[in-house]
Amino acid sequence: MTIVMFVVVLLLAVAIGLYSRVGAGKSTADFMVGGRSFGSVMVFIMVVGEVYSIGTIIGFPGGVYANGVGFAVWFMGYILLGYPIGYFLLPLLWKAGRKYNAMTLPDIFRGHFKSRPLELTSALIAVIFLVPWAQLQLTGLEVALNGLGLGLTPLATVLIGVGISLVFVLLSGIRAPAFVSFLKDFALIAVILVVAGFVLYKVPNVATIVADANVGSAHTTIPAGVPMVSTISTLLFQTLGFYMFPFVIQAVLSGKSPISIRRTQIAMPLYMLMYPFILLTSFFAISAVPGLTGADTNLAFIEVARQLLPDWLVGLVAGGAALCAIVVLAASALVIGTLFSRNVLPHVSEAKQKPLTQVVIFVYLAVSIVLTLVVPTIMGTLINTSYYGLTQFIVPVVLMIFPTRVRPGVMAIGLAVGALASIGIYLSGATLGGLNIGVPALAANLLVLVIGRLVAPAATASPSLAARRRTLPSDASDKTNKVGAS
Repeated sequence: MTIVMFVVVLLLAVAIGLYSRVGAGKSTADFMVGGRSFGSVMVFIMVVGEVYSIGTIIGFPGGVYANGVGFAVWFMGYILLGYPIGYFLLPLLWKAGRKYNAMTLPDIFRGHFKSRPLELTSALIAVIFLVPWAQLQLTGLEVALNGLGLGLTPLATVLIGVGISLVFVLLSGIRAPAFVSFLKDFALIAVILVVAGFVLYKVPNVATIVADANVGSAHTTIPAGVPMVSTISTLLFQTLGFYMFPFVIQAVLSGKSPISIRRTQIAMPLYMLMYPFILLTSFFAISAVPGLTGADTNLAFIEVARQLLPDWLVGLVAGGAALCAIVVLAASALVIGTLFSRNVLPHVSEAKQKPLTQVVIFVYLAVSIVLTLVVPTIMGTLINTSYYGLTQFIVPVVLMIFPTRVRPGVMAIGLAVGALASIGIYLSGATLGGLNIGVPALAANLLVLVIGRLVAPAATASPSLAARRRTLPSDASDKTNKVGAS
C-alpha cells in the first residue's frame, strides 16, 4: 500500500504538470517567468514551494535532533525576519525587472548599473552557489525514500527525481513547478499535521514530550557561548540572504504587478504555522528514536512516521517528500539554465535563449545524477555554503535603493572577494568562535566597496530604484492590475 500511495501522488503531480501546458505561451518570457502574468496566489505558491524544500521534513527535524532548539530558533527566525524585508524590497525588484525586461537578478544589475562585469560575476556566483542547493534535493530524496523503506536503489531514486523534474521544466518552463507546488504544499502540510497528530495521540502531554527530549542533554535551551553566537549570527546573516536566491527572484519577476507581490508577503508568515508541529515531532523523535548520529539524524522525522503511521500514510509521506525535492530541483535547474543563456554566455539572442536553456537544464540534471551517485558526501557538505555566497548579492541590491558613488566594477570585485572569502574560511575549517562564516565574508565584500569608494569613486551616483520607479510604465498598470491580481 505504501508503494501504491507513493505512485498515486507522483502520477497526480505529472498530470498537473501536463495540465500546466494549457494556455502556456511559447515565448522565452513565458518559459522563464510565465509571461510575467502570475497573480498573488500563484506567486505565493511558487515562492513557498521553492523555499520550503525537502529540508523542511528532513533537515529541520534532523538539525533539532542533533543540535537542539538553537537550530529551530535560527531556522524559523531568519525566515520570519526576512518577510518584512521582502514586503518592501520585492516590489522594487519587480519594478526594476519590468523596467529592464529582466528575468534574473543579474539582468537587473546589468540594466541598472550598465555593467557587464557585474552581470557576469553575479551570474557565475549564483550558478556556483546554487548547484549544491539543487544537488541537496536529490541527496535528500534518496535519504527520505530509503528511510521510508520503499526498497528503491539509489539509481532508481535519482532517476525518478531527475526524470520528473526534467518533464516539468521541458513541458512549460516555470509554469509546471508552479502548478505542481499546489499539490506539493498540500502534501507537505498534510504530512506534517498527520505525523504530529499521531505523536500527540501517543503522548498527549506536550510537557512530557519536551521533558523526555531533555533526558541526557538539554535540547530545549540554547547554551551561552559558541552555540548562542552561532544561532544569532546565522539568523541575522541569513535574514539578509533569504530573498537573494535566484529561483525566488525569478518567481517574483513572474508576478503581474507589485500589488500581487506585496500580497504574497502579507500572507507568507501564515505558512510558518506548520513549524510548531514539526518541532513537536522533532522533540518526540529524540526520545522515540534514540541513537541517531551523523547523517542518520536526517531520518528523525521519517523514523517517527514509520513507527506511528499505517502503510498508506507512509506512502503519502514518501510522495510529499519526493515532491518537495522535485519541485525545488526543477526550479533550480530552470534558473541555472536561464542564468547561463541570458547572463553567462554573451550575445545570445532571445529567440535562442529558450532552446539553450533547455539544453543546459538537460546537461545539469544529467551531471546531477553522476554527482549524487558518485560524490554525494561532498555535495551534501557544500550546501552549507549556498547562503554564504548568495547573501553577498544584498550589497549591490542595497546600493540600487540607496545609491552611492561606487563603481559597478568595484561591486563585482566585492562580490567575488566575499564569495571566495566564504569558500576559503569554510575549507580552512576555522570555527570563528561560532560566528557564521558568511559574516566575515560579507565584511570583506563591504571593505572592498569602502576602499573602492575612497580610491576611485564613480563620477556620479546611479539613480535609486525609488527615484526610477516614477518613470516605470508598470506604475500605470498597477491600477489596472488590482482587479486582475488573484
